[in-house]
Amino acid sequence: MWQLLSCGTVPLMADDRPPLEMPSFALRRRRKAAHDEDAPGPRGLPTVPVRGLPPASLTGLMVGGLAVLLAWLAGVGCQAVRGTSACGGGPGLLVLLAVLVVLTWTGSLLLRVLGVPHAGSTSLLAVGILAVLVLVFLLGSLDEGWGLVAVPVASAISYAASWRVTTAVGADDPTADTSARASYDVR
Repeated sequence: MWQLLSCGTVPLMADDRPPLEMPSFALRRRRKAAHDEDAPGPRGLPTVPVRGLPPASLTGLMVGGLAVLLAWLAGVGCQAVRGTSACGGGPGLLVLLAVLVVLTWTGSLLLRVLGVPHAGSTSLLAVGILAVLVLVFLLGSLDEGWGLVAVPVASAISYAASWRVTTAVGADDPTADTSARASYDVR
C-alpha cells in the first residue's frame, strides 16, 4: 500500500482516499473571463453586445434627458420648499451632487447593459465633461426651450468623447488596435 517516491524518503498513499489538505473557505467567487460574450452582466443584468460610438452616444442622449428631468424636478422642489426655483447654499450643493451621482450611476448602468468596456470611468468622465459644458456654454440659457435639446446633445457629445478617451487609454479593450502599441520598443 505504501510507495516510496523517487528520492526514497516520503511515503505516498496508493489508494483513492481524499487528500488531507484543508478545504478552501474563501467567499470570493472566480471571475468569469472578460471575453465571454454569453455571460450576463453584473448582478444578472442582460448585456447587449454593441461596441463603439453608437451605444455611448445613445447613453449620452438618455442621460442628458434624465439631467433635464432632474434639473426640472430640483427647481420644482426648491420652489415648493423655499419659494424660489434656486435652492442656494448648502441645500443647493447637496441637490447638485445628488443629481451628478444619479447621472453617473445611470450612465454607468446603461453602458454596462450595452456591453461597453470601462463603463464606470466612461460615465464619470462624461458627466464631468457635461457639467463643464453646461456651466461654460449653457448656464444662462437653460430656461429657454432650446435648452431641452441642447443638454441631451451636449451629453451625447460628452459621452462620445469620454468613450474615445477611455478606450484609447484602456489596455484590455478587445476592439482596440494593439499592433501600434506592440511595435513600440522602449530600448
